[in-house]
Amino acid sequence: MRAMLKTALVFAGTLLLALPLRANPLQELRDTLVRLAGHTPLKASVQLRSESRNSDGEESEASVGLATVQLEDGTQGLRLIYPQTALSRAAQENAARAANPKAPAPTATGLRSLGFSDVSELSRAAESLQRDLARAVFIAERNEPWQGRPARALVFDLPPAKKDKYVKKHESTMEVWLGADGVPLASRKRQRVEGSAFVVLNFELENTEEQVFAVIGERMVATQRISTHRASGAGQKGSGRVEYTLQPQS
Repeated sequence: MRAMLKTALVFAGTLLLALPLRANPLQELRDTLVRLAGHTPLKASVQLRSESRNSDGEESEASVGLATVQLEDGTQGLRLIYPQTALSRAAQENAARAANPKAPAPTATGLRSLGFSDVSELSRAAESLQRDLARAVFIAERNEPWQGRPARALVFDLPPAKKDKYVKKHESTMEVWLGADGVPLASRKRQRVEGSAFVVLNFELENTEEQVFAVIGERMVATQRISTHRASGAGQKGSGRVEYTLQPQS
């Protein structure tokens, strides 16, 4: 009996050693992002399309943004080029708004959302995702195809950086789809916040951000990012959608 037990234990130990150890999914993703945070030269155009609507029960206001800039990113840093045609058009729109505050200004509105912080999150997507993961808590992993491609999805909780006394409920999660090689294909963040202030003032916020990634050399970029939001409180309501599209150029 002892001999049989010893043989069984030896066999079990051998089997365990033969099985591959599963890496920590969060650490595996972090390691991949370090590798994809390179400075492979990038030239691209970035287009922004946005729309927003706000109302206070009596009046409503809508705004549309549409603009395109050029970017160059590499070992020397990030450079944004605002086309002169866009600058001239924005100047005309701002002049029209000086006379009529409700005059449409899509180019001026779009250019305001095409600054360094907005564009760098696209051209340096690995660094942006690393910042999100710095406070992420791994929840689950599941096999889930992405746009017909074999993939697995990692699910994370994103706790708030600090507590807000006015926030009563906070839910924030992030999903990241990885290809067979472990490289991110896409991500989605969802946030829902409910709170109150001064007893009678209640508010609700909902935000969603979806991104599609691509790899250029040793650099991961976000070729598309779509953000939507809804908010209500104090008799006011607001909603909006912002879409960034990065198109690499040779």
